[in-house]
Amino acid sequence: MKKLLLPAITYLLLTGCVKEKKEDAVQATADSLATKQHDLNKPTKTTAIPHNKISNPKFAPELLYGIWTLDNDGPHADFELTKKSFFVVDYDGDGDMPYTISHDTLTVKYKDYTTVGIIKKAVKDTMVINWDNGSDVIYFIWKG
Repeated sequence: MKKLLLPAITYLLLTGCVKEKKEDAVQATADSLATKQHDLNKPTKTTAIPHNKISNPKFAPELLYGIWTLDNDGPHADFELTKKSFFVVDYDGDGDMPYTISHDTLTVKYKDYTTVGIIKKAVKDTMVINWDNGSDVIYFIWKG
């Protein structure tokens, strides 16, 4: 009888500890989920998209506004610049991008990056922009 009593007591002690650990794990998971739910209910900070701003423009905004293309024989324009936005034609998703113009610098804030162009020329039907310190790009008013 003594031989059976020792293994039985050991079994009961071990199963009791395992049960306690399982209950602790379940409680920890429940606490974690409650904390995550609480965090989800908190208001989150949103990054404000800046309003389009033009300050001290080198060129009259009326010369910059329009539908611009690299090639008037192409199937579509490249972008439209208005007071409202820098609209990228054929952009995957919403093509309206916020922008700023400061003197001769055009900064466009895409969803995942920002690009900077120096406007070198703006006349009735032609605009020259040097994007991100690359080559000058000549745009024409789209006649499409």
